[in-house]
Amino acid sequence: MTWKNRLIKVLLWFFNPETTRTRRPQTPSSFLIVSTTGLGDTLWGTPAMRAIRQSFPDAEISVLTSTIGAAVLKHNKHIDELFVLGSSPFFSFFRFFLTLRKRKFDAILVFHTSQRIVLPFCALLEAPQIIGTRGINKDLDFLLTKALPQKYQHEIDRRLDIVREIGAHVSDYALEITFRKQEEQNIRRFLEGNGIPEHIPLVGLHPGAKNAFKQWPKESFIEVGKRLMQHLGCQILVSGDQSEALIAYEIASKIPGAIPIAGELELSSFAALLKKMMVFITNDTGPMHIAFATQTPTIAIFGPTDPNLCGPFHVKNAHVLATPKTCNPCLKKNCADPFCLLAIGPDAVYDAVLTQLAPYLA
Repeated sequence: MTWKNRLIKVLLWFFNPETTRTRRPQTPSSFLIVSTTGLGDTLWGTPAMRAIRQSFPDAEISVLTSTIGAAVLKHNKHIDELFVLGSSPFFSFFRFFLTLRKRKFDAILVFHTSQRIVLPFCALLEAPQIIGTRGINKDLDFLLTKALPQKYQHEIDRRLDIVREIGAHVSDYALEITFRKQEEQNIRRFLEGNGIPEHIPLVGLHPGAKNAFKQWPKESFIEVGKRLMQHLGCQILVSGDQSEALIAYEIASKIPGAIPIAGELELSSFAALLKKMMVFITNDTGPMHIAFATQTPTIAIFGPTDPNLCGPFHVKNAHVLATPKTCNPCLKKNCADPFCLLAIGPDAVYDAVLTQLAPYLA
């Protein structure tokens, strides 16, 4: 046990939250869902959130999440309240600790967190149940009242197993992101402002990813973009966040008529734009999951990550291109040149697009 975890154990012994875990109602009526990491991680939890709401329609459902998670969930109809961790999780907890404690949650469901302070914080909220998955909590599993075993399963299904534990019935696996008419109007103005007529098909390219080992070569994106523009007469949009603006501009500048849109749209507006796209070609990254949620035809390019764990799940209009790991062991974040992705050529992606669009092009 690390010194940090030893200190946490001593502090929790002092406060002794175990003495408060006496309430266990037959039908729970208040839940706190913990999902404090990235975009894709948050979206993976939306089927489980929906399952709780459908199974316990009168329950109070709160979510402790990250800034990006709040952007994903802000219009989610299954949630009553969001609590957002800021750049300093400790001070965030200090700000809303008493508010959360007064909620008297019947169960805290830990979907995913990477901040060490989160589980100790949850232990102090006096909930009779804290349920999560064993082995992914920075050696803090002892703070869970129920630690489910790790299995080889998709991350969506792992979260669904957690809500099954409190009696939720699961009937739908679809990811969910909600945008309003305001976002749709924003996209209409965006397209008009860029001189893109309504009848022109939109094709999205997303060349960025948080880690370099997940990035398909930009030259390949350029080649596919050029061929699709010539073949389909489509408008190419190259997306990304603000940190990916350079690569988006570079790729767009080499595809005639392409428009870079890195960092220009809020998340819900970007989801509305994705919904209008004919096809979205993307690395394994957060916007890929938004495309699954909006049911946009998607070509997902995977390198060393396993699409069975984090790719499309019960998605009908997604096509995965993946290759076996080239290096053993895989270097992951230390990989400077993702050889496995080089095995996926532009022809394979181009052909996958045409196959995916065959029903629309007939």
